[in-house]
Amino acid sequence: MNSFLTAFFAGTSQGAIYALVSLGLVLVWRGAGVVNFAQMGQAMFTTYIASQLIQNEYSYWSAFVIALISGALLGALVDLGIMRPLSSRKNSLLLNSQSMRTTIPVIASLGILGVLKALAGIFWAGEERGFPAPVPTTGLRLGNTDLAITGFDLFVIGVVFLTLVLTTIFFTRTGMGLAMRASALNPEVTRLSGIRVGSVRTLSWAISGTASSLAGLLVTPKTNLSPNTLDLLLIVGFTAAVVGGLTSLAGSVLGGFILGYVIAFVNVYSAPENVFLAILIFLLLALFLRPQGILGSKEVRRV
Repeated sequence: MNSFLTAFFAGTSQGAIYALVSLGLVLVWRGAGVVNFAQMGQAMFTTYIASQLIQNEYSYWSAFVIALISGALLGALVDLGIMRPLSSRKNSLLLNSQSMRTTIPVIASLGILGVLKALAGIFWAGEERGFPAPVPTTGLRLGNTDLAITGFDLFVIGVVFLTLVLTTIFFTRTGMGLAMRASALNPEVTRLSGIRVGSVRTLSWAISGTASSLAGLLVTPKTNLSPNTLDLLLIVGFTAAVVGGLTSLAGSVLGGFILGYVIAFVNVYSAPENVFLAILIFLLLALFLRPQGILGSKEVRRV
């Protein structure tokens, strides 16, 4: 029973972080039709910023907020400075096919990832460093009983739950959130309705950057921060997005939690080296049974 609880709580905590990463990927995919492979590079860079501020004797919470703001600004800058010019009509001669329109931004995101890692190496010498947690990372005790969860796990779950609630309210209760949903479903009709699709798209990049930075801040206290620390997180987050459905925000969150439980239970009941095999098998099974994702919608082509 103790092993089951250990796996359950670990899966919930890890799954919450994977859900954030997956959510950020789906936001950009729905808003711009781009798989942003630079996402966790952005998270790594802003986490380094927070780490440097803490080393300079800023409070944890000041660094936390500045990192989130930096993530939003970096996400918006990537769209305005790189992605939007690549997809503009002025470049239509270069993007002479649909495949090129979708491939070039993906290649650009890989280039951005390389640039961010190089900058981290320049500014921080690629230094591997620890990152503090705002609450204890030791296991909790209830009387004389050791619980299979830490205070930091509860902190992660609480922060992600609050983030998901605020995101849900934003997309269902605010005009800008509804505009983002409309733009993702049909940008041409949305543009004819008077909504500035370009601004909505940039906002999706900014929100994605914030979610990515939050994931970086929440995962690094359990590991060391380095330019390559978050690469694995991107792989799992992308898998979660595919499993949940690249067109569904709710599906991305569900996929993140499912992958968290899969990884945690394999770690507890099998061996860590079997995690990648378990992820691959689960991904193949999900694609075979439901290629569009658990909550994804099938694309309907009218002729």
